[in-house]
Amino acid sequence: MGKIFKHKLTRRQKEILERTKLPNNWEELSTYHRRIIKRIEKMIKYLEKKYGKKFYYKGYIPENKLFFDKESLLVYAEGDDPEVDCFAVEPKGFGFTDEYAWVIQAPIVQKEMEEKLAGIFEGFKYKMFVDLTGVSDEGVVKCFHIYIYLENTDMSVTEQLIDKVILAITDDSRVHSIDMYCFGESIVDKITAKEHNRCFDLDDIVIHYMSHEKDREKGIGWTKR
Repeated sequence: MGKIFKHKLTRRQKEILERTKLPNNWEELSTYHRRIIKRIEKMIKYLEKKYGKKFYYKGYIPENKLFFDKESLLVYAEGDDPEVDCFAVEPKGFGFTDEYAWVIQAPIVQKEMEEKLAGIFEGFKYKMFVDLTGVSDEGVVKCFHIYIYLENTDMSVTEQLIDKVILAITDDSRVHSIDMYCFGESIVDKITAKEHNRCFDLDDIVIHYMSHEKDREKGIGWTKR
């Protein structure tokens, strides 16, 4: 028998094949699927060697030059939330590159901003989330977006609050933009970290403040929608 029939599937490979409804027997796999399952194993091993922890399969996109699709493996680390902390691994040169730095840095920046802005909203019902939009290969956060969800409709009060937020982040060049949504009903309690900006309807918003870095450079702290 040729070498192509001598590969022994790992437990992880068998689990992935079962999840994708493919045979978990090497001899029953097509040449195409044999190549892919070995490729996935190689990419996950790259992560485990780099970070010293286990990673789990979430999805795979094969290269498709016709539609300009790049090969991409979606995974999450042991102990992380597969719905929130999923990230991609892609080919780079003769090796791979990954976005795990985004997952590592997200809670760090979230905590930093919570500590910086918590005093401003003391006594108010609110939630705040940070979405990273730029992280270097070395794990340095370059850019992020702040979302604030506040239960208050008194415009004189909310404008004072957004002014204080802008003042607090003035020296932080990483803050690309800020969105502060104000609600009149108990909407804030229903907003969760997962897809937080889809946890409410447009009709729920009473006031929406926006602050973009280019506007702040021009001396415009925020605009209202």
